[in-house]
Amino acid sequence: MNIDQLIAKLEQAEQAERVFDAAIGSILGWRQKVEYVKTDPNGEPAKKVFWVVPSGENPGIVPPFTTSIDAAVELMEAVAPNDRWGVSTIGGTGTAFVGTGAYCHAPTAAMALCIASLKAKSNLDNQVKS
Repeated sequence: MNIDQLIAKLEQAEQAERVFDAAIGSILGWRQKVEYVKTDPNGEPAKKVFWVVPSGENPGIVPPFTTSIDAAVELMEAVAPNDRWGVSTIGGTGTAFVGTGAYCHAPTAAMALCIASLKAKSNLDNQVKS
């Protein structure tokens, strides 16, 4: 899924889900790795799927970007480190902006910041292509 497809899915989502965190992690360089390990001497190999951190080959857990403000800020700092930003929650709806982008709304403040951050990245990527 590309960044614009992910933004659209996040904007339509009614709740945060780990599948979104995985997609965001992929954009930041997290990679899924599959290994097959034998569970017993006569058994079939078992499939083991895990995530590898962007900076190396160590296994890790993709941060909960859509539910944790700290993880959402980590995303924002990775894609738009020099932009101003803001986030709030009012009446159960999260709202956020990054840079000169529009206000984004979502079920959680963290998810709203993810959407705003991904939009900022998409805009920057499109400017670089032009």
